[in-house]
Amino acid sequence: MPANPTLNRKHTKLLAGYTTSLAAYNAASTVEIREYYLRRFMLWAQAEGHANVLKLGLQDLMTWLAKHIGPSISTKRSGRAALTTFYRWATDVEHTKANPSSKLPPIRSSRGVPNPCPNDVIAQGLSRCTRPKDVLMILFGELQGMRAGEIAQSHSDDVLLATRQLRILGKGNKERIVPLHPLLLEILPTFPVGYFFPSALNATGHMLNRSIGRRIRHLLGYQKGRHAHSLRHKFAVDALELNHDILALRDLLGHANVATTQIYTKASTTRLEAMVTALPEPPGRRARITQLRYELTD
Repeated sequence: MPANPTLNRKHTKLLAGYTTSLAAYNAASTVEIREYYLRRFMLWAQAEGHANVLKLGLQDLMTWLAKHIGPSISTKRSGRAALTTFYRWATDVEHTKANPSSKLPPIRSSRGVPNPCPNDVIAQGLSRCTRPKDVLMILFGELQGMRAGEIAQSHSDDVLLATRQLRILGKGNKERIVPLHPLLLEILPTFPVGYFFPSALNATGHMLNRSIGRRIRHLLGYQKGRHAHSLRHKFAVDALELNHDILALRDLLGHANVATTQIYTKASTTRLEAMVTALPEPPGRRARITQLRYELTD
């Protein structure tokens, strides 16, 4: 594939029509991620000699998902979502009669494990900040648990000073209102009115979520597993250590299902340690341990 591949005219037109349709009822962050994966799919198809993705079949889609998108389950799910929504749109607007994505098997959900960003990595990241908004994007992740897409479109109007709350527009245009951390309550009013992360390069008026993601990865030193979502994970783990209310954490994170929130219970090391160390010492065990120590060092 060329160093800077471009879409052919057919694919450019299809992609534009698809994203315009998505923008009518999806959040900007959703449109951006679906557009990203569909573009990748179209570029792959062209590299394979296919000038029109509407003529591809189920096996082609499965080949791309299996071999050309990456091993991560979340990545595959995002790629699959782009394919299914694209081909459904294409059939709805009668660009094609065939929808090969309709028979794509579901991709299993991955419960995974939390990946909280360590304090020292965040401290180093803050030392690399050269602009006030750099500091803010890190704190939004660490202290409010915001996704990159939520950080990107945050606006001064979302700061509800009277009630000390923050309005967050999450996935699927779902709005949630959460308490503001005291540090953010102190600093947010000093920022100019408007988007906290403005950009004249985008029609949205703010930075795109992938730009926020890239900047945070840079600030965190491009270390493996250290990214915007690892800041969100730190927030969730820290919050759960202080209060075991999983339903409250679900609402803070904006999860649709509490099952998603439950992955953070795996990382509550303080509570796990307390459970183990609180077990009573059975009679006679210390004497046997003492004897064993002598046997091992004799």
